[in-house]
This record gives sequence, C-alpha cells and structure tokens, in this order.
Amino acid sequence: MRYAKVLDFKRKYIEAAARYSELSFKESGVTEEERVGFLNDAILCTILASAGQQRSRMLATLYKDERCQTLPTYPILEKMYLDRIIKAADHQLCARLIKPHQEGVHADGSSTFLERAIIEHNLLSASKLYSNIHFDELSRLLELPPGSGKAEKIASAMITEDRMVGTIDQIAGVISFERKNALVGFDRAIGSLCAQVNGIVEAITVAAPEWTEAKMRELTPQLSN
Repeated sequence: MRYAKVLDFKRKYIEAAARYSELSFKESGVTEEERVGFLNDAILCTILASAGQQRSRMLATLYKDERCQTLPTYPILEKMYLDRIIKAADHQLCARLIKPHQEGVHADGSSTFLERAIIEHNLLSASKLYSNIHFDELSRLLELPPGSGKAEKIASAMITEDRMVGTIDQIAGVISFERKNALVGFDRAIGSLCAQVNGIVEAITVAAPEWTEAKMRELTPQLSN
C-alpha cells in the first residue's frame, strides 16, 4: 500500500496504477471500501500516465474489470479505452476527481500533468482518425489555442519517444500519421496459431502414435465427404 502511494507521489503513474490494481484484489487485511478506493486510484493514475503501449494495456485491464463501472472515473476510462477525443467537459470532470498531490505543472511548463496526459491521449486518438492534418485544425480538434505550437511540440516529443508513429512537415505545418495494417497483424496471429496447433499435433503423434493413427482413420471418411 505504501509503495503504491510512493509511486503515485513520485508521478510514476503507470507503475502506481498497476500496484493499486493489485491491491484492489487483496482480500486479507483490506476492507471493501479500501479496495474500491484502490481501484479508483488505479484509474486516476492510468489517466495521468503518459500515453503509450503500457497505458493502453492498463486501460484495457481496468475497462474489462466490471467493478470499475460504478466509479465516478469510469466515463473517462471508457472514452480513453475507446480512443475517443476527451473534450473540455470531461477534462473538467477529471480535474475535480484527481487528488491534490496529482495537481501541478508538467516539466514543459505550459500545462498541468492532467492537461498533458489528455493532450497526448487526444493526439493518439486523432492519429487513428486522420492520415494527416494541419496543425491549426489539430489545435481546434484538441481545443488548444491555434498558433500556440503546443500540439506540434507534444506530438514531436511523442514521435521522438516512439509513443506515436508519424512525421511532421514544419514548412507545410502538417503532421502525417502512420498506422499498421490491421490485416497484417491478423495474418501473423493466424499463422502463429496454426504453427502452435501443428506443434501440438506433432507432439501427440510422437507420444501416442497408435492413438493418433486410429483417430486419423476415424476422421478420413468424414474429411472425404
């Protein structure tokens, strides 16, 4: 419990979220009210975490936990998991829910930790909606002041840190997003599954050749039909 709070106070949000989530399942020495509190803290820390694969996995874990559906933080969790743009009203709701120690200005000096986390999330959401977009239009989409350069600066940092795939044309003022072909990933998953099935069949054949041969004789008439 103490370790989770230390991580939280040190703004290591994704690690803190994982720890809080573990504590929410603890049965001995913890009340139901405390478990709910830990679960809520896990959601808050996930919301505040930097956008990326780790945060996406944590969002999925919490979204699939039915206990989260009764919590005040659930609407924000749901929108983030579904890659929806977080608007000002949701931002204000979340700002009222975060803890005092989670407030403060980000290292960029121009936004709070919550504002930065939401902008990063919205940039990732935009990358799944657009192939390319002008920064003025992107700023309007993210509800940022046009010409502030804030969206460009944060997008550049995310691309540099490999948390978003894209390129920036500073002369044209356009960001282009790259997306992996979903069919390629699906084909790879199917190929991997087939390889695993073949491996299992080969192992069974080696361990029980007579049984395998008998089963093949049974299946042959069915396959021929």
